[in-house]
Amino acid sequence: MKLVEFEESYFEEVRNLLNLSLSEDFISDRSLKRITFNDPNYDKRYALVAIENENIVGFVLGVKRERAPEELVEAQKELAWIKVFAVREDYRNKGIATKLFEELEGRLKDSGTKKVRIADFPGWTLFSGVDLKYQDALAFLLSRGFKKVGEAVDYEIDLLNFYIPKRVLKMDVSPAVVRKAEKSDKNKVLSWVKSEFSVFWEYEASVGFEYDKPKLWIAEDKNEIIGFSVYSALEPHWFGPIGVSTKTRLKGIGSLLLFNCLKSMREEGQRIAVIPWTSHLFFYTQVPGINKIRHYWILEKTLF
Repeated sequence: MKLVEFEESYFEEVRNLLNLSLSEDFISDRSLKRITFNDPNYDKRYALVAIENENIVGFVLGVKRERAPEELVEAQKELAWIKVFAVREDYRNKGIATKLFEELEGRLKDSGTKKVRIADFPGWTLFSGVDLKYQDALAFLLSRGFKKVGEAVDYEIDLLNFYIPKRVLKMDVSPAVVRKAEKSDKNKVLSWVKSEFSVFWEYEASVGFEYDKPKLWIAEDKNEIIGFSVYSALEPHWFGPIGVSTKTRLKGIGSLLLFNCLKSMREEGQRIAVIPWTSHLFFYTQVPGINKIRHYWILEKTLF
């Protein structure tokens, strides 16, 4: 077996490997490109492919924040993340994952990395952590010294069964107005999202504005932004992020933003909606059509 760095020529076979190895997930070309070549932090030194008998049998994708967002590069220079890893089922228990991780961790240590996390890399990740259904992967990581440092869930919603409850339809949040965002709202919305929440949510909102018709709903009061929600931005089936200013919470604005976004997804032909990487368990349980909840552990390991 040999380890090589990920190249575009390996793209299709690595995509196939991930889809056949990760039984709970479906990874499109768009998704794999987003977390590799389209990530401004991508460095092929941390993307390793295991090859046996001219077949790709394993893959691990690591990353360091070396370019974006610029304001976090220096602060997180000693951190790294592993976005995804997989070994072909018929090649498991042969030490392939161990060799991939040993090589990756060695390269990360050489670059000054002190801690590595799985897999909470906002903006350019597939998952918030390790799905607990991947029992063998979780056991492997714990055996290598990774420890749980957080957890999150995904909600999966079947929009075939979606409807807006009567109580939501009757909500009156005046004088606030909830409406679909327009291109002309971009600068005002992004500035507000960055100041109220984070540069990561600003990035996701900016992706929503890249479409001909922005994939955002916003709430305004006297022409000032007080809330926003995004849908189908990073991934066609993803909802979020969503946020409401602190002073206007608990008035129903968040629920209106949520239901309007999901309605837009239904109108645009999206069958399954996923609300990824959240800890707001009660807020999202109001949505009809939830058919699956995925539970993740966020893991971290100290390298030295």
